[in-house]
Formats: sequence, structure tokens, C-alpha cells
Amino acid sequence: MTGKGDNHKARRGLSLSKKRSSAHAVNTTPISSFFSNPQPCKLSCPLCGQTVPRFGINEHIDLQCKNFERTDSSASSASNVVSPSRTSSKSPQLDPELKEETKTSPYFKTRTSPNVSQEISSKTVVRKLELGSLSAKLSRTCEKTNDRTHSDVKHAFSDPNKDTLDDVSVSQTENLASKASGTNGDSKRTIELTTNAGICTTTAGSLGKDFKMEPGLKVSLSSSSNLIKRKKETPVKGKVSNLRKKPKHEVSSSTEVSFGKETVDGVEFKPKVPSPADDDLLSILDNTSSNLHTVCVPEKTGNTSPPQRLPYYLRNFQTVLQAVLENEDDRALFNQDDMTLLQAFEKLSVMAQKLYVRLFQRKRKWIQVEKLEYEEISSDLGPVAQELVQGGLLQTENDLCNIEEAFDLLPAPDLKTLAKTFHLGSSGTQKQQLVDGLLRLSKQKSLFSLSPAQNNIGAVILKRAKQLAGSCVRLHSAPRAVFSRILLLFSLTDMMDEEEMAAAGQSQLYTILLVNSGRLAFPDYTVQRMARVYRERDDLIKYEASIRALQEVTLAMQAGHWEEALDLYTTAKNEWQHLKTSCDLSHQKELPVFLRSFTTGWAYTRILSRGVEILQRLRRYEEAVDELRYLLLQDVYCPNNRGRWWDRLALNLQQHLKKTEEAICAIRDGLSDPFVRTGHKLSLYQRASRMRESASFKKYHLQLRDLPTVDVQDVRHVSIRGQLFPHEGGTGKSRFLVPSNTDDFTDGTVICSVEDLSLAHYRQQGFDQGIHGEGSTFSTLFALLMWDIIFMDGIPDVFRNLYQACPLDFHTDCFYENRKEAVDYRVQLISEASAETLRVMLEDVWTSQKGKVCSCANWELFSSLSQAQSLVSCLGGAFLAGVTARMAKDFRHSRGGLPDLVVWNTCDNTYKLVEVKGPNDRLSQKQQIWLDELQKLGADVEVCHVVATGARGSCVE
Repeated sequence: MTGKGDNHKARRGLSLSKKRSSAHAVNTTPISSFFSNPQPCKLSCPLCGQTVPRFGINEHIDLQCKNFERTDSSASSASNVVSPSRTSSKSPQLDPELKEETKTSPYFKTRTSPNVSQEISSKTVVRKLELGSLSAKLSRTCEKTNDRTHSDVKHAFSDPNKDTLDDVSVSQTENLASKASGTNGDSKRTIELTTNAGICTTTAGSLGKDFKMEPGLKVSLSSSSNLIKRKKETPVKGKVSNLRKKPKHEVSSSTEVSFGKETVDGVEFKPKVPSPADDDLLSILDNTSSNLHTVCVPEKTGNTSPPQRLPYYLRNFQTVLQAVLENEDDRALFNQDDMTLLQAFEKLSVMAQKLYVRLFQRKRKWIQVEKLEYEEISSDLGPVAQELVQGGLLQTENDLCNIEEAFDLLPAPDLKTLAKTFHLGSSGTQKQQLVDGLLRLSKQKSLFSLSPAQNNIGAVILKRAKQLAGSCVRLHSAPRAVFSRILLLFSLTDMMDEEEMAAAGQSQLYTILLVNSGRLAFPDYTVQRMARVYRERDDLIKYEASIRALQEVTLAMQAGHWEEALDLYTTAKNEWQHLKTSCDLSHQKELPVFLRSFTTGWAYTRILSRGVEILQRLRRYEEAVDELRYLLLQDVYCPNNRGRWWDRLALNLQQHLKKTEEAICAIRDGLSDPFVRTGHKLSLYQRASRMRESASFKKYHLQLRDLPTVDVQDVRHVSIRGQLFPHEGGTGKSRFLVPSNTDDFTDGTVICSVEDLSLAHYRQQGFDQGIHGEGSTFSTLFALLMWDIIFMDGIPDVFRNLYQACPLDFHTDCFYENRKEAVDYRVQLISEASAETLRVMLEDVWTSQKGKVCSCANWELFSSLSQAQSLVSCLGGAFLAGVTARMAKDFRHSRGGLPDLVVWNTCDNTYKLVEVKGPNDRLSQKQQIWLDELQKLGADVEVCHVVATGARGSCVE
């Protein structure tokens, strides 16, 4: 079913229109690429969608985002904490024009904040809210039954030993308290519950003059004409008694009220233990207002800030701390000194906590206080920084002793001024030139010094540099290390790259932000932790050090600094040798392989593996061979890399060192290694085949004849022609020109990729549907057919936090071993399923799980559910069962090498799997193995070679 409309639609998708291209890029970016691909330089704001620099997302959301709710400057400077669950939108706005005396309902209570600031003015205003017809009915009922209820309430409060309220429901308790609102119609009573730290005022009605209170409570009875006057009370310093958790519907005060404790100006107070009479009284008052909206909202007339909502970055940071410290195994990895630092952070004011989290997310270096700009925290951050210094979380300029760090702190104009002070005008104008000149001067010896210790030139330069820098701060290393280890434990399942290590794992906090804002959702699974990866605190510290060493080596390699990378690799290798001789590492060997990847030995083994590449880049092949043999002597760490190690060892021995016999032995051992899979195994066999066919290796034919064989059959090959686009440089991926037959551009041309050119070719052959997905096409089908098995419960330690896109054993042999029975049953079910059954299976998972993060699922690959259903109907159950079984047994080595294109015809249910190869491109070993495997499963497979033709050749044809 091909038509002109289809051709037009397909070719319009190949247009180079900037608007279409940008929109297409936004809509087709898979959500799983956040975990599987390198982090982008820019990110999309989760609130407004604007693209901003990656590490400027915090500043954008706080200062520039249009959809972010901001508090005013007075709220930003407040140091009181407000619970995140109580947003300002839920709290009624206060009216500054209300009078002191207002009417209120006698059936509701309002407590003032127990933490009253010293700056509160002498008056507290009570605002009136409309209660509606229901309140009016309750009021009329109260007046009729007032006398009868008074005696009941009096009896309930006067007998503390009798649990009167245990058998009374919540609604009955509300009616009981509301009926006790007055005795003479117009008169009302006010009960003021006063503790040592503040006053809790509520309207509860008349309790009778004979009512007796416990010593800890004060009752004030007053009458007025339908008016309640709140008396000014001076707050008493001392402990605060807080007996209940404030309901969500109540209006938040300027302090954060939590169950069992209260925070006043950043200081935590322990609650006072109430007496039995207090419990009885407060239980009635609490039940009275627990299910009703707050009526009276206290409004302070002094210079006080309204309730504020904690910013997202502080809430996320607190979430990480709580999640890690609530786990007993993780909490045991921190000693008393670490806990003291954490308590120091908790005692900080809200503004100080905000500033610390902001600085924690930046690279640790000296920063001038005058250059700190966080308007959402405070316009003047000097006092806030001083609070962090007093808490031991920040260092000041007094701790700045490194002259190079001082130079890095100063801008170029200040460095130029400093150079002129020491008469170094000829040092240049660039910052690095000025730094080099000052460093040379600082290392010179003074003519008047009697000993090297008296050489004060460097000290004088450092002193002048610190004077130019002014007040500066830097995060203290010890507290930052504690918080970094907490974040490392929280995000243990996500390997951070070197940029994330420098930013202290900001992507983990960003992930929490996406989840909280609804932009990201993870599958439903049960976290079940049993094994202890780290037995003691030193194990975690050593693992953190190994991870940082790995990132330093990787960063040096990416920058092309091979000599520096060699030094880092040598240092790490010596440290690993020392650990093996001085520490007991038997515990790491007992862990399952998917948890062993979070140990010190695994990280150092990865460094040694990178060291092989470093040595080869420096043409030190003898040392590289020795390192490879050392790695292959063990199979505890990084067993999945053994295939690459054997392949590289054989190559170095044969080509670089010309040791043919040793190379043949390496090939034989590699082919016999059970950890050598798919592409690497075929690569070793093909190397032996080339040696066998070469005339220069005739004397080794007997040795090569006895090697294990790998049988791979070839598939059909076809060729098509396309006009090559002469792009600048002549390197990179080939682009082609095809004529446009659209109505708008009848004589135009569009530029497309080699895969799009092939899709157009197969569309002309009758395949009305086609997808360029490579491995993601089959991995997405695998996820849809095996979703419940991938995230099944009952397997310990595969899910260790709530932000995992796949189980930890997904890329190991343990995945199939732990789910063997369920996988085998599902594969059998798929093989026997009809087309309709397969469609239903896909629909169930698609409708219930669409959009949730899964490392092997790309929800944007298929345009709709019907397209995915039509594809599985064409593929059939037998073919899908074979692919599913192979992926379930070894997903790590099976995810690559699958064909580029899947094209199918919805009319006759025919399909074709196509591997596209452009000019000067050839099949890899993994692709050859998959093509052979798919052909054995009964699929129509072929390789499409695109032959490039120039503009002149195209005209001739």
C-alpha cells in the first residue's frame, strides 16, 4: 500500500528545515538517554522547558524561571523553617487592613506559633474567614444544646483517670467540643494553653468555672459580645512542648512544627513531656480541629516575614540525607565525628543551609564573598557565610596558605596590580603569564635570609594577594567529604563521570527534582537490601578514593595528557598493590558480581585496564602485555572485560612484538574462556583464520589447526546508489541528496542519512512501515514483553534505592540465573502466542507503564501503540521468543550489533531486517553474529550497501 501521499510524507521528514529539525529533536529524545548517554552541556528546565547550561539550572530556576514560585525578599531572608508540604498556595493570604477585634466561629481553634520572635510588635491580629452555611447550622444547633453539653465536657475534663474519649468517634468529638462553645448565647470563652516557651490559644467554648487545670496549663475565661481578643503574651525562653503533628490544612506559622520536636531559629529543642491531664485536654482540642479548616489566622503587625517554602535543592539534599541515615547499614559507616558534622548542619538556619548546599554543588575552590550572588537566599551573604564559618563548615582566608590557590582566586586586573607592586611589569598581560612570573619570584631566595626557613618573599606575595582578594571562603574538606560519601551511597547504582564528581553529584539531586516535579517516573519495585557492600567506614572511604582516582585517570586520557595519565595510573597501581597486601579483601570476593562492581578492587581493576591503553598509546607494548597478563590471571573483578583483554593481548603479541607462538597460545586460551562472548570470540577466531591463510605463518599451521572454531554464516547483500553530499572536510558520517517531490518543492532536494535513503528504497518496494532504531527496537520489545520479570520482587539486593532504571544484575549472568524459571516460562508463552495474544501483552504494559524510565525501553521509538502491535504481529511469536531468550541470558553482549532497520508490510505481514552500510563501511563481529542468529531464527535478513555517486555520475545515470 504505497502511494504518493506516503512518499511525500516520508520525504518531508527528511527536510533540513530548522524549525522542524529542532522540534523533532525535542520530541524524539528518549528519556532513558539521561542514564545511558553522556550528560549534555545544556538541560531543559523541568518547569518552563527553556534550555539552559547544565550547571546553571539552579540559578535559572531560582532567578529566571517564569513558572517557579518565589517568595519575596523578606521571606528569603527569614531563618525560620516551613514544612515543604504546606505551600503558600494552601495558606490564605493575610489582610493587613483588618481590625484588632474580629468575629470568629466558636467551633474551631487556632494556635499561635510557639516560637514567637523577639521583634514581634505588641499586637496580634485575628482575621475572619467565611464559614458558609454549614457553620451557621452548627452555630444554631450549638445555641439550642448548649446547657446539656456543658456538663458533659466538664465531666470529661475533670476526670483524667477515665478515658472518656476512647469510644468517641472523630465527628462526635468535634460536635462535643463545638456544642461547648458558650453558656449564655452571646458569650464566649477562650482557653489559653501556656507552656514554658510560648502560648497556644484556641476557642473551645465554656468549660465551667469549676474546671481544674494541671499546673502546666493556664486557663483564661473572658466574655465579650461575639468578639475574641487575643492578649499580647511575652514569649518565655525555654523548652517548647509540641504534642502533635500539625495537619496539612492548618495555616503554617513562621516556624516548622514537627512531631516530637520544634526548630526555633535553627536550634532544635526537645519537647516537654505532658501530663495525663494535658493529654486529655489537648486530645479534645486536636480532634475538634483535625478535620476542619482553620478559621483564625494570626497576623503579626511587626517586621516579620510570611511563611516561606524551602527551595527544591535544599529539600532534595535533605531527602538524600534522610534516605541514607535511616538505613542502619549505611548509618554504621559514619562515626561520631561524622554525625557531629551532620548535626552541625541541621542546627544551621535555613539561609545557611541554602548557602551550603549551593556551595556544595560547585567545585571546591576559594570564592570571594563579594562575588557570591544568591538573591533567593539573601542580598547580603556575609552574615550567612559567617554562620557557616562558626559551624565549622567553611574555611576563611586565614586558612589560605597555598600561593597558587591565591593566584587562581584573583582576576587578571588584580594580578596585574600585584605584579606591579613587585616590579614585574614585563611578565605579560595574560593571567597565566602573570601567575608564572609571580611564582618564579616567590621561589627566589632573599639576600637577607640566614636559612631557607627565613625566605619570606613567597609569604609577602601571599599576604598581598590575600589583601587584594578580601574576604573569601571555601568548603571545609572534612564536612564536604562526609556529605559526598552520603551522596555516593545514595547514588551507588549510578556511576558519576568526572564532571559530576567535581560538582559533587549534582545530577542525582537533579534526578530527584525531575521526579518531584512529575517530569520523571521510575518503575514500581520493592527495595530489598540484604548484603553489606561495605563492612566498615574505612571500606567506604577507600572505595571513594578509588573512584576519584579512576575519574582522574579518565579525565587525563580524554584530554590527551598521556604522560599525566601514566603518572596517575602508576600511583593508583601502587596503591592497589598496597591494599592487597595490607587489607583483607575476601569479603569482596563473596559478594555477587553485580555488587562487586561497587568495591575498591573493581575500581582499581578498571584503572589497570585503562593503563593498558595508556601504555599502548606511548608504544610501551612490553609493559602493556605484562599488564594484560596480570589482569587475566584473576577472574574476580571485571570478568566481562576478559574478551577485550584476550583480543588485545593477541594483537600486541602478533603485530607489535612479533611473538607468534605466544599469540597463538593467547588465542587458544581466549577461545576457551567462558567469559569471552560474541564479538570478541569471533574476533579471536578470525585472527587465527587470517594467520592460517597467510603464507608467512606456514610453520604454525599445525598449531592453528587445533583451535576451537566459530561458525558464522553470511547473509544476502544488496546495493543501492545515492548522490553523496560533498560536506566540508570529507570526514564523518556520509550524507546524501535525494530529490524532493513535495507540492511545495517540486524541483528541490533534501539531505538525508544513509539509513533514511535506505528506508525510502524499501518503501518503494512495498514496505509501508519502517523504523531506524538499531538495537533499541528489539530492546524496547524485550522490555514490553518482559517488564514484570525485569522488575519482579523476591530477588535481594538488585534494587537498592528508588531511582533505578533497571535491576543491578541486568547486565550480568545473574539476571537469568535469578529468574530462570520465570524467563523460561515467558519465552515458551511468547513462542506459542498468537498475533492477537502478543498485541494484548504489549497493550497491557504500554498502557500501565508508558513513560516510566527503563534502561532498555525507548518510549519515543514507536509513533503509537498500534505501530508496535503491527510489528509484533509481523515478527511472530517464534522469532520474538528466540530474540527474547538470547537477550535475557546475556543482555550486556546482546544489546549491540542488531540490524539498523526494521521494515514491514501491514497488509501481508511480511518484514525484513536490514543492516545498512555506507561507503567504506564494513560489518563488525557483533553484527555478523547477530545477522547469523536472526537468519537461523527464520527472519528475512540482508545487508544493504549504499554506493556513493557524485553529481556528474548521477547525471549520466
